[in-house]
Amino acid sequence: MKKIALLIYLPMILLSGDLKDALLKARKDHRPIMVYVKSDACTYCDKMKEQTLNDEAIQKNMKSFIFVTVDKNEREAKQYLPETRYTPTVYFISSKFKVVNTVKGYLGKNDFGMWINDSKAKLGISTESQTLNKARTTKSENWFYDMASAEDYASQTGKQVMVYVENRRSKWSKKMRTKTLHDKEVKKALENFVWVKLQKDSAEAKTYGINPSLAPTVYFRKADGSTLATAKGYFAAKDFMLWINYAKGQM
Repeated sequence: MKKIALLIYLPMILLSGDLKDALLKARKDHRPIMVYVKSDACTYCDKMKEQTLNDEAIQKNMKSFIFVTVDKNEREAKQYLPETRYTPTVYFISSKFKVVNTVKGYLGKNDFGMWINDSKAKLGISTESQTLNKARTTKSENWFYDMASAEDYASQTGKQVMVYVENRRSKWSKKMRTKTLHDKEVKKALENFVWVKLQKDSAEAKTYGINPSLAPTVYFRKADGSTLATAKGYFAAKDFMLWINYAKGQM
């Protein structure tokens, strides 16, 4: 994020390419930017472009943004954007070059629409809907929101997958997500896991046979989808560490 902030102080002559043009236009016109980061070998990049970004309602909702596509291996992407490890990734950036939201992995039109609305709200842009559906979280650095992207990334990097299933109305789900999973020891122990967050009874969860009777429930899985361990219910950090270590022992 520091890289993009430094852009304000760089001479314009140092900027080049489509990303440069979008950033300069954003500053001049006082408009936010939506940067879609892709890579050539990314099948989910093509899927998101075809099924999500080309959707008529999504395109209408995107009109407030200057939209630009960039390959993650291009020099401009590396120079002016935060480090992008996985594609697709979408950055919502203000006209002052502040990243207000980061979305990683493939998202369908309904979920991506929530992120657009959430970004608009943060930027002070009105939305068509009177009731704003906020995105699941704005701190997306640790989380994926679809299993296909997470398993693909895990396979590419040799990691395992941790699927956290929550219920938005459950105080125990919130407590485990904000306390247990933010514990330093827990985060360190889960460094070799790709984190996925799903909602209980959601279509995404059911598609992958994830249908727990209670939330929170945590599934530790291999990249191929096979189960290592299942921790049902709320656990404080000390007790959750036992589950992490057990799951690692099943690898």
